[in-house]
Amino acid sequence: MLTAVIVLAIAPAFLILGLGIIARVVAAQRVRSLVAQYAPERGSTVLRDALLVNADRRAASAALIDLAVKRKVRLLSDGSKREPIGVEMMPNVVLTAEEITLLEALFGPEHTPGRVRRFSSDRRALSARLKAVVRDVEHALAREGLTAERRMTWPGTTLTVLAYLGMLVEALFIVFALIANDWPALIATIVALVATIATIIVTPASWRRFLPAARARREHLDGLRQYLELAEADRMRTLQSPSGAELTATDAAAPADPVDAPLARFHLHERLLPYAVIFGVEREWLAKLRLEHAALDHTNLDTLSAAIDVTADIATALDAAGNVLELTAAVGDLVDASGSALDGIGGVFEVFSS
Repeated sequence: MLTAVIVLAIAPAFLILGLGIIARVVAAQRVRSLVAQYAPERGSTVLRDALLVNADRRAASAALIDLAVKRKVRLLSDGSKREPIGVEMMPNVVLTAEEITLLEALFGPEHTPGRVRRFSSDRRALSARLKAVVRDVEHALAREGLTAERRMTWPGTTLTVLAYLGMLVEALFIVFALIANDWPALIATIVALVATIATIIVTPASWRRFLPAARARREHLDGLRQYLELAEADRMRTLQSPSGAELTATDAAAPADPVDAPLARFHLHERLLPYAVIFGVEREWLAKLRLEHAALDHTNLDTLSAAIDVTADIATALDAAGNVLELTAAVGDLVDASGSALDGIGGVFEVFSS
């Protein structure tokens, strides 16, 4: 019986597990940048860049933090996990269509002041709206020729079906092994079952296909990931110094006074917070910003205070949410600059028109 288990259970189980691992590697479509990058490309958006690196689950939270970093909204939290996180609209700001869509998903027409978004039914509705936002961005990428219109689905479907068929065969072998009291066959079948379950976990159900036109942007994002992950490592000292070209590589003006360079660099690093969220290093990057703040010259206290407020607000909000993936589910009220609750996204337009 052990021979039959090896031929009909173990061999197929590890074969489809290997194919599942290959499918995951192919789905990642990894690219590698030869140089570190210190800023996102001009004209890019956080939502689109998140999808270009397959960080769909982090896209909405990163975009919300991007609004805070750009001083378009402010995250309000007392640090308590029992209270929802407020989002305050800042006065005299201009929102892009993509940003309005995100706010509409977070505070849709059904939103009412004081409603807490922690109940499971509301979380499901919120999740559905945010997935719709991601789908719209994915369609935009397809229209720009960066991704294929349809996701790759057949490998995941095929391997999943084979895995479930394998589990059926393995269940029969377990029954026969128990009846025959054949412990070697039983142990071998359980090993095959574990491999089959691992196949279901490892194999991606589907993945977007990146076209050649997306390669340059994805390489740039990988360079940005390298900088975010290695900025505090000693080997970053051997790379190009970010204190020079970095200050003119974005739409931020280079400081006229060299004394202001550390503060300008702080602002630029602050702008990378949404990308730190995308790449899963937001805690480390917040710690880096605190270190940079501590090293700044304290001669201009007003400017310094304004610089650190956003970082402190984001850190408090993340602590209250528990983790960045829970940030969007933890938001509660949308308020204006006076603290008055707005009735959904319609209230945003009222603020701008007043």
